[in-house]
Amino acid sequence: MSEFNLNALVVDDEAQMRSALKSTLESLGVAVTTANNGKEALSVLENNTFNLVISDMRMPILTGEELLQEVSSKYPSLPVIMITAYGTISQAVDAMKLGAYDFITKPFSLEDIESVLEKVTKKNSSASFANSETKRPNRDTVAIVTNSAIMKEVIQTVTHIASSSANVFIQGESGTGKELIAKLLHMSNKNATGQFVAVNCAALPENLLESELFGHEKGSFTGAVSTRIGKFEQANNGTILLDEITEMPLALQSKLLRVLQEREVDRVGGQKPISVNVRVVATTNRNIIDSVKKGEFREDLYYRLNVIPLYIPALRERTGDIKLLIEYFINKFSEGAIKQINPEALNALLSYRWPGNIRELQNACERAVLLCRKDQYNFNDFILDRTASNQADRCDSQTQGLQAGITVAEVEKKLIFETLKATENNKTKAAEMLGISIRTLRNKLNEYESGNENCREFDAE
Repeated sequence: MSEFNLNALVVDDEAQMRSALKSTLESLGVAVTTANNGKEALSVLENNTFNLVISDMRMPILTGEELLQEVSSKYPSLPVIMITAYGTISQAVDAMKLGAYDFITKPFSLEDIESVLEKVTKKNSSASFANSETKRPNRDTVAIVTNSAIMKEVIQTVTHIASSSANVFIQGESGTGKELIAKLLHMSNKNATGQFVAVNCAALPENLLESELFGHEKGSFTGAVSTRIGKFEQANNGTILLDEITEMPLALQSKLLRVLQEREVDRVGGQKPISVNVRVVATTNRNIIDSVKKGEFREDLYYRLNVIPLYIPALRERTGDIKLLIEYFINKFSEGAIKQINPEALNALLSYRWPGNIRELQNACERAVLLCRKDQYNFNDFILDRTASNQADRCDSQTQGLQAGITVAEVEKKLIFETLKATENNKTKAAEMLGISIRTLRNKLNEYESGNENCREFDAE
């Protein structure tokens, strides 16, 4: 039996499962701290150093998925092992998409635990990942795999301006790696002593976004049972990423503008402003100039954010990187146990359009590693969404055949309905293919429905 010099945090709402995991881990030489739920786990992480977190997926108060997202944001190099009772391939893939390092299936064996610990030890033998005493951002390197001249220029710009306090606006399609560039910017900043904090502006309801960004005082609204600091305060002396910022409501945009101008935030229900020193990195997959012209995004806020503009090219614009990225992700997910890719499969992967960009390629490689049962990776192991790729091809050909005089609004409407047909009315997939948020898609459908009874086929709910 192996001995592991590790310090683990075990999170599970079931006392029996916590006890079983604790006993198993301690028999392998692991020092164990336990937490009853995700909220308690975050509190423990603030004051202790760990080599890994092992968490159940289904928990009250804060689910395993929510805990994983918080840990990934605050301690990006801390491995999180998820525990699932179902053990299907789809659940394994979903957990890894959320950023999990690995997963364990209930009921687990001693060998299962030992195998996971060996992986963690092999990859991070002497690293300490979460230490609140230093209050320093994680300085691990960010892996950006590229031979693209455009991407190399972006990286050079990032490293050149990293130590400044200038705000940065990153544009590019979904899945191109905008958040990775933002993390590189933060980690390259030698003057930053705070955290990297990411906020998805499209994923939060409008009534919660202000509280999430700026915090709230106890009793400031129904459900505010305690005081909570916002993301800006969490990122003090560090970096805050405002992802999909074009989805931010106009009323909140004006408050964000004041924060950028005054360098202070007002908590919801607060009595006085709180000073913050934060670099803001904003991203969008939309045409920001069009959003400004349509009155959907404040022009003064755009110019306040767009001090350093960066554009991240789509994967189809850097096809020379596809093979490099496939090799990188296969190596990452297979823990070095690399198999060869069938030459025909590789040619098919190189000619595929990758409408989901690097995120789609990463997921495809992860699937292949999990599913391949032969000594070579075949094309079917990657399970590519050929519908999306074919739709992208059709969109290109339809655009080339458009007649002069057709309005932009008509083209947009036609493209939305064609994409919904191609995805069998799957609005989430359609929004991703169109490069817009699900909220924007629903607003468009509501707009079309109010003006045309024939549009009811694609209802917005």
